[in-house]
Amino acid sequence: MSNSKRTILQIGDEKTAVFYEGNLDILRDYPVIGVLASGKAPGPVVWESYQVFYALRDEKITLAGAWHSPLEKGILDALIEGSVNVAFFLAKGLKASGFQQKFKLLDKASRGLMITPFSDDVTRIMGTEATRLRNEFLAASLDVLFIPYIKPKGKLFKLIKGNDSILNKTFILNHPENDACSLNVRRIGSSDASALIRHSHEACQRRRA
Repeated sequence: MSNSKRTILQIGDEKTAVFYEGNLDILRDYPVIGVLASGKAPGPVVWESYQVFYALRDEKITLAGAWHSPLEKGILDALIEGSVNVAFFLAKGLKASGFQQKFKLLDKASRGLMITPFSDDVTRIMGTEATRLRNEFLAASLDVLFIPYIKPKGKLFKLIKGNDSILNKTFILNHPENDACSLNVRRIGSSDASALIRHSHEACQRRRA
């Protein structure tokens, strides 16, 4: 049985009805770094990505994502072992979430949130439209977006390309496997987690001003 609540959030310039479980304050009161990654990331990218997130996992920030690609799932497991806040953005209703067990581990310490624009009667992802809406909701809710791996011309590339509001807050891991990405965004090295934290704090301060 879902313990979901409904509220209205100001996301950018729009008010959006959402359903959630957990601590909504981790989205409101902390710097939010979104995490999205293309599937089947090469091994060297995975290793350097973990270096970034091991440096982030005990910071007073929120990491938000869909947590579906293999790389994202590995990152999520590393974050659960730390003390950082974690938000799950879903493309279906909360009742159908496959993240309940991991969410409960975070929720015990009030550092977890599951959130979705879809009600409980949406029990499965309905084609690409729901995923697109979820990703757009995630992108609009975060302060900065970090992409450890992106496939040229892939779904993630298409989500970001041409959307200046997302491009302006996107950082990509500075790795040779991402060199083929033609997006005009900033790069972060695997040893530069502090720069990502700084940018997220600055964006959070602007959001809350």
